[in-house]
Amino acid sequence: MPNQNTKSHLVSHSDLTELEQLKSEYFDIYNELMSQFKFDDRTSQEWLITPKRPLQGKSPFEQLTVNADEVMDILVRMRTGDFS
Repeated sequence: MPNQNTKSHLVSHSDLTELEQLKSEYFDIYNELMSQFKFDDRTSQEWLITPKRPLQGKSPFEQLTVNADEVMDILVRMRTGDFS
């Protein structure tokens, strides 16, 4: 039973898990993302897990395992205003 309590505790306090994972595995993308959203963790986390049309409906977080360069490309395009 203690594992269940610990597990539910982790779930309730893990809203930045993807962001933390991004920071540890794709630090350059993490830096770009944080810069884009002025170091606002909540907004950055939301952007990271929300599906995007340019990624064929996948979230940037999901796309990292397929092609991390596409995620960086979207962030650079956002920064430069290139939405073509």
